[in-house]
Amino acid sequence: MKKRNAIFAFVLVLILLISACAPAAAPTQAPGEAPAPAESSAAPAQPAAPVKDTLVVGLTANPVSLDPFKTTDSPAGRVNYAIHETLVLRDAENNIVPGLAESWEIVDDVTYNFKIRQGVKFHNGEELTAEDVKFSFDQQNGNPHAESVTGTVDFENSKVLDTYTFQLKMKEPFGPILQHLAHQVTSIVNKKAYTEAGENYSDHPIGTGPYMFVEWKPDDYVKLNVFEDYWGKKGQIKEVLIRIIPESATRSIEVESGGIDIAVQVSPSEVSRLESNPKVKVYFQESFTTNFVAMNTTRAPFDNVKVRQAINYAIDKEAILKVVYQGIGSVGSAPISPTVWGYNPNLPPFTYNPEKAKELLAEAGYPDGFPMVITTDENQVRRDVAEMVQAQLSQVGIQIEIATLERGAYIGKVIAGELDMFVLGWSTFGDPDYALYASFHSTMHGASGNMSFYSNPEVDKLLEAGRRSVDEASRLEAYTKAQEIIWDESPCVFIQHYVEVTAYSADLQGFAVTPEGYFLFNEMHY
Repeated sequence: MKKRNAIFAFVLVLILLISACAPAAAPTQAPGEAPAPAESSAAPAQPAAPVKDTLVVGLTANPVSLDPFKTTDSPAGRVNYAIHETLVLRDAENNIVPGLAESWEIVDDVTYNFKIRQGVKFHNGEELTAEDVKFSFDQQNGNPHAESVTGTVDFENSKVLDTYTFQLKMKEPFGPILQHLAHQVTSIVNKKAYTEAGENYSDHPIGTGPYMFVEWKPDDYVKLNVFEDYWGKKGQIKEVLIRIIPESATRSIEVESGGIDIAVQVSPSEVSRLESNPKVKVYFQESFTTNFVAMNTTRAPFDNVKVRQAINYAIDKEAILKVVYQGIGSVGSAPISPTVWGYNPNLPPFTYNPEKAKELLAEAGYPDGFPMVITTDENQVRRDVAEMVQAQLSQVGIQIEIATLERGAYIGKVIAGELDMFVLGWSTFGDPDYALYASFHSTMHGASGNMSFYSNPEVDKLLEAGRRSVDEASRLEAYTKAQEIIWDESPCVFIQHYVEVTAYSADLQGFAVTPEGYFLFNEMHY
C-alpha cells in the first residue's frame, strides 16, 4: 500500500511539472470573434525607429560663392542664409525685426545706432562685437554687388561707439535703409576669419547662423552641421546636405522617392502629380520676384525702343503663363511684383498683338525682322519660356536661336553685358528701391543689378528722389512715375509675377521659409 501511494505521488508530481512547462492553450474563440489580448508571454515591443538627423535639399544650381559680399545669386543666398546673419531680419509679414542687433535708435535722418546682441558666437568660437560689424560694412565699400543696397552709406564716418554699439552713418537720408539691411549682402562676418582667409573665404565661411559650414564639392553638394552654440533657436536636425540638382524633374522624382527632403523651384508641370502623392507636401509662396526676358538696350537692334515695344506685343504672356507656368502666378503687369510696396497697378497691358508688333518693327527699320540669340541657363522653366518666345517671335519675322549656358557662366555673361536677350528673374526685398534702383538706374549697369543696361535721366532722378525721401507719400509718387516710364520704354518683357513652388517630405515638420524664400532650417524637425 505504501509503495502504491509513493508511485501515485511521483506520477502526480511529474504531471504537474509537465503542465507547468507546456505552452498555454489558446483561449476558445467563436467564429468571427476578435482574438483575445496577448498575455504576458507576448514578444517585447520593437524599439522605435531612430529619428532622422540629416535634411537633404535639392538646389537648382551651384552657388556662385559662399562669400556673402561676392554675389546676390539666389542659390548662394539659400545656403548663406543658414551660415551668415544680418543686423535685422524680415518677419513673415515683411516687418523689420531684430537680428544680430537687438535694438536700434534712429538718431537723425542719417544716423542709426545699432545695439549688438551680447554673447553671440561665431562658428570659430569668437564673440561677435561691433568691430566685426564695422569690418563687415567696410567690405561693402565699392562692392558692385552691394552698391544698390549700401551705396548711400558713409563708410568713413560709420564707427564703433563701444564693444556692442555700432553707428551707421548715411551720406543723405535713405528711406529704405532698414529694409536693405536685411539683405544677405549686408551679412556680418568675423573680422579675424575673413582677414586670414582672404580670397579663399568662400571655401570655409564663418558666420553666426544656426548651421555651420562643413564641406563644399562644387556642382555636387554643400554640407552644413548644426551650430551647438547658436544664440537663437538651435536646430534639431544635426546635418543639412544641400545637393545640386539642376533638373526640376529629377528634384521632383527624388522628393517622391525620399532621396531628398526638400525640392526647390518645382516646375509647374510637376505640381499636380506631387499634390496627389500623400508622401509629399506642396508649398506655394507669393514671391517678390518678377520673371522677365531682358534685352540689352546698348546693343542693336535693342537700342531702339520701338523694337523693344514690338517684342512686347509679339510675345503672348497669357499663353506662356498657361503653358509654362501652368497658371501659377500672374502675368507681368509692372516692373515689380504686386507683393512689393509701391507696385503700380495702373499700367496699360502689352496685350498680344502681332500686327501691332509688325507695324513697330517696320517703323524701326526692320520690316522683315532680324536674326538673334536668346540665352538661358539649365533651368527647365526658363528654357521652356525661351522656346515659346522663339515660336511667337518667328510669327513677326524675328528668327531666334536658343543658347543654353551653365549657371555660373550664364550670370557672368549677363553682368558683363555680353548677351543680346536672356531669360531671368529679379527679386526685391519688400521695398521698390531695390527692385527699381538696382534694375534700372544708369549707375547700376551689370553686377549691381541693371542687367538690361537701361539708362534714362528722368528715371534716374525719380529713383534718386524715392530713395532720398523718408516720406512714404513722396516715395510712392516717385516710384509710380518711374514705373510708367520703364514700362513704356520696355527694357524687359515682364513675363510673370512669380509664385515659388516647393515640395517637401510629409514627414518633415515645422517647414518654414522667409518672405525671400530662404529656408529656416532651425525650425524644421522630423
